[in-house]
Amino acid sequence: MKIKKSEKIWLGLVLFFFIMYNMPFLPAYNSMAGTLIHGALTLIPLWICVYAGLFKLSKKEEDK
Repeated sequence: MKIKKSEKIWLGLVLFFFIMYNMPFLPAYNSMAGTLIHGALTLIPLWICVYAGLFKLSKKEEDK
């Protein structure tokens, strides 16, 4: 099975936001500011990338 360009982009975005989610220089979750920063910068985009990407890639597979 060959990996398509859209799958590579999706995987790259998911890995990027997952790595950003685990960066040590962001504030810890024990403060409200840290939680909001983590959510806005990493968690929400990560969820969007995963679910929107899976939906888009599964639609392409159904179209074949």
